[in-house]
Amino acid sequence: MECFGDSSDDDEGVKEAPIRRDESCGVCCFHSNTEASLLTHVRNSLKSLTTSISPSDEKTKLQQSSDVLNAIDSFCMSRHWMMHVGPEKGGILLGALKDAMDNKMQQSSSESSTSFVAVELGSYCGYASILMGQALCKSNSNTMCHLFTTEINREYAEIASELIKMSSMEDDVSVHQISYDGHDTDLVQVVDDALRRNYQQGTKIDFLFIDHDKDAYKSDLCKLEASGMICRGTKVVADNVLFARIDDYLSYVQDQEKLGIVETRTVSCHVEYSGDTNETRESLQPLQDGVEITDYLRDP
Repeated sequence: MECFGDSSDDDEGVKEAPIRRDESCGVCCFHSNTEASLLTHVRNSLKSLTTSISPSDEKTKLQQSSDVLNAIDSFCMSRHWMMHVGPEKGGILLGALKDAMDNKMQQSSSESSTSFVAVELGSYCGYASILMGQALCKSNSNTMCHLFTTEINREYAEIASELIKMSSMEDDVSVHQISYDGHDTDLVQVVDDALRRNYQQGTKIDFLFIDHDKDAYKSDLCKLEASGMICRGTKVVADNVLFARIDDYLSYVQDQEKLGIVETRTVSCHVEYSGDTNETRESLQPLQDGVEITDYLRDP
């Protein structure tokens, strides 16, 4: 497809003029094979770096993952819009994640080792997973940190796994396939099984990032609450709450705040990759969005 502007035969080391993102590939435009084209683009971008990667070298590992994220950002800004969290909201996500990690470390300061469990609903192609993996990688060596990211689309899960591997983040992030039986998903069971395999029984979720089916934000949060995996101290971040008008979710967490169960706030931001493009219709004003950050003050 012409709007992708990429192929496996790209010349290495050749600086090209900035590529204009075609309007047909702009915000909220979807085409088949976009995710596969992204994977090819990232592979091409990393060709000159792959032979020097040493996964045990933390500095190189972080640089490799940054190179992957930069390649994704470049593709989305110049070739085809995609629904990754992106740099602006990525900063909000990382800030919330670091706050959650700091709070957990303070609560467990007297213990020789502790765990920090992060869960993501909606891996997509793994952008947010890699971003959060970087933060977990930088954590204290006495902390057992891991991100369990879930995805219902098999193709997306495979691409996410590949990009996470390219980032050398596979020790910090694992992708878990969920399924739909025509009535409901097995999300809770998949997350519970993953935690049981890696931690002792009864392990709770310290940090939850919700960025999957917009109609399932509230219902899946409620299911995780009912399972006991969300409890006092859990921090939840939900993307796209304003742009996608996820009103039932916002009403729910706001009602929980009135009951003293949580504290919640909406952070204003913009839709990913919607500004600073070469598209006349988009470059004037980025689209408004919001990220909801919710802290559990007591068990739900």
